[in-house]
Amino acid sequence: MKKVLFAVAATGFAASAFAQSNVTIYGSLDAGVAYVSNLGGGSVARVDQGTMQPDRIGFRGTEDLGGNLKANFQLETGFYTDSGAQPSAGKLFNRYSTVGLSGDFGAVTMGHMPDIVFDYVGKLSNGYQLTNWYLFHPGNLDSLANTYQFDNAVRYTSPTFAGLQLSGMYGFGEVAGDNSNGRNISAGATYTNGPLRAALAYSKLNNRAAGYGGAFLQSLGLGTAATVFNSLSTTAAGVGYTIGPVRLNADYTQVKISLPTGVTPKQKNFDLGAAWRYAAADTLNFGYGLSKLESARWNTFSLSHVHAFSKRTEFYVQAAYQRAGGSARFAVMNGTGAGGATGVSGSDTQLVTTIGMHHSF
Repeated sequence: MKKVLFAVAATGFAASAFAQSNVTIYGSLDAGVAYVSNLGGGSVARVDQGTMQPDRIGFRGTEDLGGNLKANFQLETGFYTDSGAQPSAGKLFNRYSTVGLSGDFGAVTMGHMPDIVFDYVGKLSNGYQLTNWYLFHPGNLDSLANTYQFDNAVRYTSPTFAGLQLSGMYGFGEVAGDNSNGRNISAGATYTNGPLRAALAYSKLNNRAAGYGGAFLQSLGLGTAATVFNSLSTTAAGVGYTIGPVRLNADYTQVKISLPTGVTPKQKNFDLGAAWRYAAADTLNFGYGLSKLESARWNTFSLSHVHAFSKRTEFYVQAAYQRAGGSARFAVMNGTGAGGATGVSGSDTQLVTTIGMHHSF
């Protein structure tokens, strides 16, 4: 990714007292022509956004305070390339809005940011590693896709010791008289050693709105988009390994769901993926995913080809197919609904194909 840097240098007395600051502007735009075989009983052709990577623009900055201490900030907003709309109305910086300090002690960050399940394990999932938004799990209840962030959060990330890094995060509910209402917690560890990367993470979210998961809940008769979970507790693990031109990834998540109706089902998800860079500019991606919720299950298969015109511009062709089984009556693939939400098929199968272009800056 090419970065545009602006050096902000103080002058006069300030120049002798403070070091230089750097601000990076970055972003991603992605759009493609997609065909969904079955959405609510009929097929549809359309322009989809953010299929390989979410559409976004952001600002990241650091100031060297001396003694290896730095001040950091990040502001990032998501949008839809196909319409120019924002996924979160009323939130200008809906993906990141943080400020913090880093140094020999690690890093402390405060503000609005994704949880550690996404940051550590989500980046080892098929949706992320195979760059295909449709491959995140039905309803995204495990938050492997960065669609749910913590508000009012404080995060500590340790220095890296022999490849191991630890992190903990607390999101204040800020409801007077009820400290648990809206409270979010998350913790995790990641380990990197050459071609190996492994991660463990846990998150518990209280009083989270169903949002994108509403269609998934409705397809099972468990709720609607207006549903507010009592809690969602996610335990996640992932691993990635590179062997020459082949990159392998696998992850497992388990979500304990507490619904207002008193029902407490569990969702279990498993991914296995491979990316084969068979030429300097060409990569083939293969993926399989299995999701279960009690006796319902969904099998998802994917195949895609990515051609890199440059470091910043890519052309891709991809296909994802899902079949529901057990007590599940409908396929519910992530991203086939409006605005990238879960879309419910009118049958037990769903196919989505996309031809598109991705550009980063």
